Amino acid sequence: MSKEKELTSHESLLLITQMISRAKDDYFETGVSALMWGAIITFCALVSFINHSFLHLDWLDAVWLLSFVAVIPQIVIARRERRQRKYKTHDDNLRGGIWLSFAAAVFLLNYFDIRYKLPNPISLYLILYGIPTFAIGYGRKFRYMIIGGIACWVFSILSSLTPAPWQLLYLAGGAQLAWFIPGLILRKKYLQERSKNV
Repeated sequence: MSKEKELTSHESLLLITQMISRAKDDYFETGVSALMWGAIITFCALVSFINHSFLHLDWLDAVWLLSFVAVIPQIVIARRERRQRKYKTHDDNLRGGIWLSFAAAVFLLNYFDIRYKLPNPISLYLILYGIPTFAIGYGRKFRYMIIGGIACWVFSILSSLTPAPWQLLYLAGGAQLAWFIPGLILRKKYLQERSKNV
């Protein structure tokens, strides 16, 4: 009888291990969101830099509205990725909370910048960009996002010492290192894993 219990315990442990392994293997980050945000912020920053340096067209500052419009495809991407997952990992809610907090903080910073004309909002945006990037990279042990988060903080300091509109180049660089380049790496890994499972 005790031998039968031992076997059942062993089987239970084996089953739990297999489920954890499947959930770990099933977790994927397609990289699409990171690529999208890295591209949009880089594009907006570069267009603003060109506008403020050479063109001086007031209406071209509306390019930043793209970042608000991008929320719609972000919601679609997040829902599609959630449906494709077979298992929910223990930190999905935590990651979601981090990104929602980040979005709220960016929205509030944007509001205060428009209302009170903050003296150097780009440095503040870069500080914010670094927080979720570093936290998610650290939690997932994904060094490219850790590096991207630290780069945003370094660029924040450098942008505070740099006159406008040159600060916008640090914003573009932060978006590339925090999101676009990690997004490319995540996309490549995702496509490799997907080709193995086909």
